[in-house]
Amino acid sequence: MFENDDASPLPRGGAERFRFYPLGDRAIVIECSESGGAADWSAMAQLANHVEANRERWMIDIVPAYTNVTIVYDPVLLWREESETDASGWSMPLTGNVPYELAEQRLLDVINRERSGRTESVRVVEIPVCYGGEDGPDLAEAAAYAGLTEVELCRRHAEADYQVAMIGFMPGFPYLIGLPESIAQPRKAVPRLRVEAGAVGIAGGQTGVYPLASPGGWQLIGRTPIKLFDAERGEPSLLRSGDAVRFVPVEKPPIGDEQVVAVPNDGESGGRQLRATAAGASDDEAGFRVRKPGLHTTIQDMGRAGYRSIGLPAGGAMDSYALRVANLLVGNEEAAAALELTLVGPELAAQDDMLIAVCGAYMAPTIDGEELPMWRPVWVRSGAVLRFGSALSGCRAYIAVAGGIGVPAVMGSRSTYTRAALGGLGGRLLAAGDVVPCGAAGAAAASRWAAAWMAALAARPGSWAAAPWFAQPLAYGGGSDEHGIWLRAMPGSEFGQFSQAARTAFYRERYRVAPDSDRMGCRLDGSPLTRTTHAELLSHGVTAGAVQVPPGGGPIVLAADCQTTGGYPKIAHVAGVDLPLLAQAKPGDTIRFRHVSLEEAQRLELARERELRRLALAMRCRLP
Repeated sequence: MFENDDASPLPRGGAERFRFYPLGDRAIVIECSESGGAADWSAMAQLANHVEANRERWMIDIVPAYTNVTIVYDPVLLWREESETDASGWSMPLTGNVPYELAEQRLLDVINRERSGRTESVRVVEIPVCYGGEDGPDLAEAAAYAGLTEVELCRRHAEADYQVAMIGFMPGFPYLIGLPESIAQPRKAVPRLRVEAGAVGIAGGQTGVYPLASPGGWQLIGRTPIKLFDAERGEPSLLRSGDAVRFVPVEKPPIGDEQVVAVPNDGESGGRQLRATAAGASDDEAGFRVRKPGLHTTIQDMGRAGYRSIGLPAGGAMDSYALRVANLLVGNEEAAAALELTLVGPELAAQDDMLIAVCGAYMAPTIDGEELPMWRPVWVRSGAVLRFGSALSGCRAYIAVAGGIGVPAVMGSRSTYTRAALGGLGGRLLAAGDVVPCGAAGAAAASRWAAAWMAALAARPGSWAAAPWFAQPLAYGGGSDEHGIWLRAMPGSEFGQFSQAARTAFYRERYRVAPDSDRMGCRLDGSPLTRTTHAELLSHGVTAGAVQVPPGGGPIVLAADCQTTGGYPKIAHVAGVDLPLLAQAKPGDTIRFRHVSLEEAQRLELARERELRRLALAMRCRLP
């Protein structure tokens, strides 16, 4: 175990021990330059804590892993911080550096910054475990593999001292190091489709606990009744990177009566404790009543920032461009929550007069049987019915309402994340009979601009009226042709590990979007990509846009709800500016990749941001 002594410098020489490289165009990785493998985890934990203590506004998330730390950042904000504002309110660069170069310079400054004199001891978290039986269905198999009795395997597992090397895969999932080599286990040849929350498993030389029910391939030897992740807690994840963990064998306790205690391992701070206990829209509200929910309709905003370190994805709208424009068209803040429609849209009844905008995929929308114009403000009278069909072009559409959607914010966002059942309406898809509260969402009440358009359009006859102008959807221009959807992509971190034929084929292949694509990732069917090395990668931070290649050779482009860490090699990374195009790719569509440099990708994103600022300014000038 190590002591987190914030008064000491970074280990083994400070900044010169680390090297930097990009993870796409919105993240930077800090890695040990003299990697010692998994043993470097403690240095990474200290580095992550140091960067967190000196976090700057442009840093969105800090994700520690075994041998590196990933910093997810906002390239536009970073660029503007290094710029001056012209008369139009837009920032002009003071230097010729692209955001990645600025990020590297800023991080070097942070790493070399003096550390505070505060000393914080490592927490020790005791977790009760019921071993074997129905709680440990693989215990007998694991014991036989290790050549031990079941009792002896459990004893060795419980007597070892563990520490949290990283948290990833899902919210609150700890990768614990310290497992005795004598009980290390291979992953299951065929992963289970469902592993229950609280399951304690072994995979390779690691042990861990599943915080939520999910598929999984670890060997399950026990189960804890403790909640490792609870969005209602002040600190949602029970464990942090760097914590020490001890498993305590117990008989199964009554559900709802369990608790966990964490104390410093030096015994000198007065017995500090950390407890976790198991958990046990009105019809007349203004908004939409859901008559038919559509295929996959959820509430989404721009996502959650600051929680990747505990395994919670950023999530948010798949097509952030369509969401932002829709919100601008109704006078909202660009990040306000809206409805995200996927492939087949819903049928919604307006329970109040409202100003809406529909952007993104074309789903043949109608109001009371008449065509609903897209990409413009539309006033809708109470009682009007909106219907959406199947996506004729694109995959996802967004419905924004003046004043936003008034569901509670969970961990800083209203976005729905179904895998953890949080955000939106109960963390789930919309269902028939739901009422989606629309209007004043907290401080996001309808703006005076929106009120002016509502008043002007309401004066017209009929159950709805639209503004005579529309916003041009610039994000999709040039992104598709008769050959399919083109995505600009820069080489990934492991590009050089693939054969020359695979590297060439990646930028020539016409991939087909597979039916099992979802908000976690877009799976592509095509010729398999061959990797020249079979060495396993340690899990590391990943972000949306990364093109991972599992052993089968079929690429997967990670999307908004992707896991926070992963161990598959990355052949490429889609430019952030083209993620809206990825969001609009539906099963059966063709995708092709074009090479782009990191510098060009970031300049394209800055140009896109300039377009949006001009659009916002132009809209504000359009008064009825």
